[in-house]
Amino acid sequence: DNWPSVVFAMAGGIVLSVANLSTQYAWALVGLSVVEVVSASIAVVIGTTLNYFLDGRINKAEILFPGVGCFLIAVFIGAAVHKSNAADNKAKLSSLSNDPEEQANGTEGEPGFGTAEYLVQLEEKRSIKV
Repeated sequence: DNWPSVVFAMAGGIVLSVANLSTQYAWALVGLSVVEVVSASIAVVIGTTLNYFLDGRINKAEILFPGVGCFLIAVFIGAAVHKSNAADNKAKLSSLSNDPEEQANGTEGEPGFGTAEYLVQLEEKRSIKV
């Protein structure tokens, strides 16, 4: 009697499970600061667009879609920031010596924040290695 609603709910559960799994992999690859902005913005954009077309009685496109546009802009800004940070980290790590003796004879104590040595030390502490 109510099978279309049941199938629609099951499909939504499958999509939610796949999205949750992909979010966990994204956290391991790019970090929490990027993933939260991108995933929340995409969820708002998709959810708002679907709800607009599913229930057209109370929606006003002139109010709704400028907000959706702001979320899309946030996705692109988040991606650009991540690309910039990744390029910066790659440049820092390329200047790091691969010689273990040279690294052992370096300065004692904690490495400075943002340096190549700091990035290597941080990567060694991560629980998920990528």
